[in-house]
Amino acid sequence: MEIPAYAARVVGRLEKAGYEAWCVGGCVRDTLMGRVPNDWDVTTSALPEQTLALFDGVFCADGEKPFKAVPTGIAHGTVTVLSCGQPVEVTTYRVDGEYTDCRRPDSVSFTSSLTEDLVRRDFTINAMAYSPTAGLRDPYGGADDLAAGIIRCVGDPVKRFSEDALRILRALRFASVLGFTIDDATADALLALRGLLDKISRERVSAELAKLLCGRDAAAVLSRFTPVLTQILPGAVVDVPLLTRLHGEPLTTLLAALSADGSDLLRLRFDSRTCSRVALLARERNRPLSCKLDVKCLCRDIGHDAARELMRLRGDRKAESWLLEILADGDCVSIAQLAVGGREMLSLGIPSNKIGNVLDALLNAVMEGRVPNEKSALEEFAATL
Repeated sequence: MEIPAYAARVVGRLEKAGYEAWCVGGCVRDTLMGRVPNDWDVTTSALPEQTLALFDGVFCADGEKPFKAVPTGIAHGTVTVLSCGQPVEVTTYRVDGEYTDCRRPDSVSFTSSLTEDLVRRDFTINAMAYSPTAGLRDPYGGADDLAAGIIRCVGDPVKRFSEDALRILRALRFASVLGFTIDDATADALLALRGLLDKISRERVSAELAKLLCGRDAAAVLSRFTPVLTQILPGAVVDVPLLTRLHGEPLTTLLAALSADGSDLLRLRFDSRTCSRVALLARERNRPLSCKLDVKCLCRDIGHDAARELMRLRGDRKAESWLLEILADGDCVSIAQLAVGGREMLSLGIPSNKIGNVLDALLNAVMEGRVPNEKSALEEFAATL
């Protein structure tokens, strides 16, 4: 495995000082898959205080910025080391204590064993460690599962999911994003324990659901594990052909495909923009679009972007072609596109409290082709209203 120089310098400095140090978790998994990791994490036998002392103000290399060590999670053994300006999370080997909130351990204790540190992790493909000097350490068969495309818990899946219920959604997310299969024992456990998701913060749940939905195998995964989905999003319906067709579309389109509305998503603490867009798509989903004027009216009411998203959701190619023509021709579908505005209406003597109604009437006349979108023609028509 090749690791970037900034991460290799962190591992190398720890090893040179006599400590064990390994790249661990997702960065190892992604590199073995030929993917570029988003970040690099290191696990080490050094205690947090020793890591802080080792990297505080020491230069990375000649002419480079100095290391900077920040105690970002010191209680859990984590120090963030800035190496040549790049962050590397360095965490001491640890053993987790009891989990009473189904999310995080009540306490942690440090250990000198890499194997003990790896056994507490969620899935075998995330429980591998790599050192440039010692090679790959894979005590739980993560490389074999990676090659076979399998998501499998480390050890007893009931224990793993009972410790941290968010792992239930993480298993589904990895299966969706990577195109992997969840092994039977892991699948049985996550289905049986799905009720524990009620104890997890809504923000965490919505973040995992969003990543899951955007994965390439979201339709297949949600079809197999619909009870997990309805645990967090009651009333959701998994339409496999629809979700398959919508792969690559915006998150709001995918959420609308589950028959979710804004209220469902507000409960999951999705942001207000997402909730509003999904509610709009749900409200307009069955709106008749039988002619080009219908599409113009839709654009007037909800805007071009939302109109196009609605057509993708519906799979309405004819309506989408009309929309593309409207955009290409620059057809007027909003008051802002009219050749006149409030100032012109005032100059015609129209009372200010009537201007909005008059502009609406002008827009409708233009959209219907009764009046050209030209200043003189619009003023003449307005004078007759």
